[in-house]
Amino acid sequence: MSLYREFMAWVSYSQSELVMAEIDEEKQSHKCRLSESTVLIGQWNSADKADRVTLAKARRDVDPIVVAQQEAYQTARAYRKLVETMFASCERGAQLLSRELSRRIGLHGKDVRMQRFGA
Repeated sequence: MSLYREFMAWVSYSQSELVMAEIDEEKQSHKCRLSESTVLIGQWNSADKADRVTLAKARRDVDPIVVAQQEAYQTARAYRKLVETMFASCERGAQLLSRELSRRIGLHGKDVRMQRFGA
């Protein structure tokens, strides 16, 4: 039973890691959108009428600040997916252990009853 408690503690820990990873991913996503908007506004040349939205967005997408922020966002997203997979695996393991413990506890009671009322 102590191993089951320890395993459940690790499940709780992996769930907290998942929540922190989701928060970090959302923060990086927001920073990414913010840097894209900032760079787009900074590069916009209102004096040049030939400067179209598509061209301005293309310049924004290759800006080093935007590229670095997009990489940080992708890293946070990948970590969140990794932790999410680990948590799902732990959760399935916890369900399996719970069923196995219930089964064994039920068998133990049956064996004791058979010994008591047996020949």
